[in-house]
Amino acid sequence: GRRLLEEALLVAPGSVEVMHGLARALDLAGERARAVQLLEHANARAPSEPEPACDLAMALLEKGEDARAERVLAPVLEARPDHPRTNLYLGMALAKTDADRARGHLAKARQTGDAEVKEQAAALERVLAGEPLR
Repeated sequence: GRRLLEEALLVAPGSVEVMHGLARALDLAGERARAVQLLEHANARAPSEPEPACDLAMALLEKGEDARAERVLAPVLEARPDHPRTNLYLGMALAKTDADRARGHLAKARQTGDAEVKEQAAALERVLAGEPLR
């Protein structure tokens, strides 16, 4: 899988899909720094593409770079304002600095059929409301 993706990247170096797939494979293999580099390249080529932007934003959130994650997600929301995972991650990015805006994005994230996104959004809403986690 990973070697095929690396070969595909040589054949199609500008392919956002290949960069994103290889970034995921690298992350699973424990090569987080290289994965993030590829996600940054993919995001630079296609800033409104949700999947690489969301994966890059999560990597940034994990490093405490909430403001940068917010900037990465902004073009996705301009293109797809109701994208559930983008709204969830933007809610996470805003939670410490702008709880009201965070709640708005979390409410949109809960409008999905994806049970995991819905539960994560609801859990963060409870935290923002001062309730204990379940």
